[in-house]
Order: sequence, then C-alpha cells, then structure tokens
Amino acid sequence: MESPRANWLWQMVRVVGAVDRFRVPILHALYDLSDDRSAAQLCELAYKYAAAGDETFRTRLFEIVEQKPFPDSPWLGEEEVVSLAGEQGFLFAARVRGRLLAGREWEWDDGHLIDLATKRLGAEFVNRLLDGSSDDAVRRFRDGWRQEVQKTAARESSPTHRERMVVTPVHDIFRAAEGVSKCFWFRGWGMHADEADLRAVLQRLRVENEPRVIANLARVFSARPLPEFDARLIELCRHGDEDVRTRAFAALEPNAHPLVREFALTELEKGVRSGSVVALFINNYRPGDEDRILEAMELPDDECRLHWLLMDVIKVLEKNPEADCSRLGVIGYALTNCENCRFHAVRLLLSRRAAPGWLADECRYDSGEDCRELVGFPMVATEASSASP
Repeated sequence: MESPRANWLWQMVRVVGAVDRFRVPILHALYDLSDDRSAAQLCELAYKYAAAGDETFRTRLFEIVEQKPFPDSPWLGEEEVVSLAGEQGFLFAARVRGRLLAGREWEWDDGHLIDLATKRLGAEFVNRLLDGSSDDAVRRFRDGWRQEVQKTAARESSPTHRERMVVTPVHDIFRAAEGVSKCFWFRGWGMHADEADLRAVLQRLRVENEPRVIANLARVFSARPLPEFDARLIELCRHGDEDVRTRAFAALEPNAHPLVREFALTELEKGVRSGSVVALFINNYRPGDEDRILEAMELPDDECRLHWLLMDVIKVLEKNPEADCSRLGVIGYALTNCENCRFHAVRLLLSRRAAPGWLADECRYDSGEDCRELVGFPMVATEASSASP
C-alpha cells in the first residue's frame, strides 16, 4: 500500500544531520534483508550513500543485483546500479539476467531492465551496448528481448481486448463459467456486452445452483448495472459460499435501487467491518448516511481489510457532494497506510472546505508526494533522476 519512500526519508535524515549516524544501521540492514518491500527502500537509501561516494554501499548494491535474494523481486537494485554506473551498470545487470535466461523463458520483469536503461541512457545507446557486447550472457539477454519485441508487435496487430470482448458470444460465457477458471475477464465482457446477452446471463443466474458458476456469472455485473434489477442478488449476499457472497456484493454495488438501499441499511445495523456493505451506499446515498456508517463501523485489525473499508468510505463521500465528510474523511486519512487513499481523503477534505486546521501542516511531511503537493509543499527532488550517466 506504500511505495518505497527513500527520497522522503533521506530528506528527513539530511535535515536533522543524521547521515553519518544512520550509515552503519542501514548498511547492516542491507546485509540482512528480511522482505522485498523493505529491501527496495533500503536499496534506494543505499543509492544515496553510494552516489555520495561510499564504495561499500555501491559494492553491496551490485551484489544484490547479482544474488537476487528475493525471487519475486528480481529487479531489486537494478535501477540503482544503472543510475550509479550507467552503461557498466546496465551491462552488469543484463549479464546477470542473461545467465538466468539459459534456464528459463523471457519474463516481463526482464523488460523492466530495458525500460529503465532506455529511460536513463536512450534507446539507441542501449541497442549499441547490447550489439557491441561479446559476452554470451548479454547476447542471450539481447536476443530474448528482441524476440519479445517481435511477439509484442504481433499481439498489438491482433484485435484489442474490447474487440475480443464484443465478439465473444454469450454461450462462451456459460461454458467458461462452468469450468475451473475464476473468469476474471467476465468483468470486461460485461462492460461491453449488449442488453440481450446481459439478460441471458441474468436469467441463468436466477436458476443456477452451483456456487462456482454463480460466482463467475455474478462477475459479469461487477462494473455495470443489471439490465433489470433482480432481488436474487441480495439473497446471494447471504449465501453460504464466501466467493458467491463477495461477487454478489460487487454486482449489487453499481445499482441504484430502493431494495439495495434497504438491504444496506439492514446490514449496517449488524455492524460493519467490511467495505462491501459501505460500497452499496456509493449509488444509494441519502443525507445522514455518513453518520449511520460512522456509527456502524467496527475497524478490523487486518490492515488489508481496513484499507478496503476506508477506501469505500472515501468513495461514498466523493460520489455524493452533499455528504458531510468532516468526520469520515479525517478517519479515512488518519487510519490508512495507503498513501494513495490519504491523497484522496485530503483532496476531498480540502475541496469541501472540511479540512481541520492541522491537516495541511501534517501533509507537508507526508511520505506521499501527491499529498505534499496538495498543500503546496515543494516536491522532493530525486537524486537518481537528476544524476548523469
């Protein structure tokens, strides 16, 4: 929920004159990496020291690129070594990936290295570097990249996602819904389907009894109102299968209907620890609902569940300008770990002239750049973006 915030942290460290004081603890942490999210932030901080001439941090960054300590984050340290060493840093990272390509196929994150090198060094120079290398691993990396470019060009000449969705017949939807797939693409199909096909899906949903099929078919309506409202969706929100309940709530959300509002109010009386109930008020709000939501909210201990709950609270307030956001907006800002959600909450409070006096001062020091810019605080310059190769 939070992106790495090393630029913000580095500014704080410099302001208080603690660059030398934090050097050893940061270096120790860099040799004892515990998870990829904190490791990404540590690599960014290591770059700050290395860019100032600290060779120990520079060496460790190159080691991380070579060792790839986290399989799910193979790009760790690559941006930093390319920023530090330019063409040598890029060729080093390309060589490491080229060796790995001897035992696997090209993956999307291999292209990430090309993208950051192109942004840093220029496309023509990157091509010259790859063509000029005699290293077998670098050549393997180059060949893998160019093959991927050809595949991408072929895909782009194919029909677009929207075009594929439009021509997909409804009987293909029924067949896929009965399979083992989660059918995530049904949402996109539902956005572009004609009314007759949507009615056919709704009719099948009315009589279907298999939970897996019900959940898949309900996904069709997660981004588009029902062609005609059907109260069975409300019944499905109480289904014994969790996946069915989740998809049914999502299918109800786009619909403005008295029965949806009645159901949402009934659910509020039970207490709310999930955003699924709150989201039903986005299109079914009436003045005073913000107070009802506030009274019913029971904040979950789980960070992700809390994040989704507060995100839907902000959506209700944003969609309905007559809502009083002075209390729920502050809660949405203060209790989330998501910098994007804080930005939306602050923007809402400022636009409605409901921000408390302390908010602007606090936002000046928010780790999120967007929040700082909302209150007119100068953007923190990133040294990596201004250094020359």
